[in-house]
Amino acid sequence: MDDTGNQNLKEKPLSDRSSMQVAWIPLKAGCLTFSLAVVAILVGLWLDARLGTATRWTLILLIGSAPFALTGVYLIVRRAMRRLRADIDPTEPEEEH
Repeated sequence: MDDTGNQNLKEKPLSDRSSMQVAWIPLKAGCLTFSLAVVAILVGLWLDARLGTATRWTLILLIGSAPFALTGVYLIVRRAMRRLRADIDPTEPEEEH
């Protein structure tokens, strides 16, 4: 059984540009997650201080920021994979949504 999609990936090595794109994916995802968590904590601490609550809003905002972080990481990885596929096979059109 011949899978031409995987065969094309095996035949063509990654360019230096593509390698750098792959290397930056975890850094971008980590920075996004860290930034969202810091903003959630700072806003939560500010709200807790203003409202006189212990850590209620800090925890609510921190837990509430997780879906946004996961969505952001998904979008970062999806965009990077689309660009990587375009670099490997320039004849394949990019998806546009």
